[in-house]
Amino acid sequence: MASEYLKYINNGRDGYVVYIHGNIELKFWYELEGGKYVAIIYIPTVDNWYSKTGITNDQRQAITEFIARQMIKDQAPNSTYEICEDCIGLLN
Repeated sequence: MASEYLKYINNGRDGYVVYIHGNIELKFWYELEGGKYVAIIYIPTVDNWYSKTGITNDQRQAITEFIARQMIKDQAPNSTYEICEDCIGLLN
């Protein structure tokens, strides 16, 4: 099976992070922030996850954690993250 990876569509202070794993491709909008957050990646809530992504809820945590860890590695190496109900926050 193909490994997971991210690609980025940058539009200045916002854009999309695209999660790819095999034939799965999920696109999430993000925006750069100031203050507490470096960036916020918007994700569907648990209630909307399956209808928006077609992926079961039991995979949601693993996917969102992968996105957070990989985005830090790729884009913000001195950051940490928090996963909220509808977003992933990359913290200063």
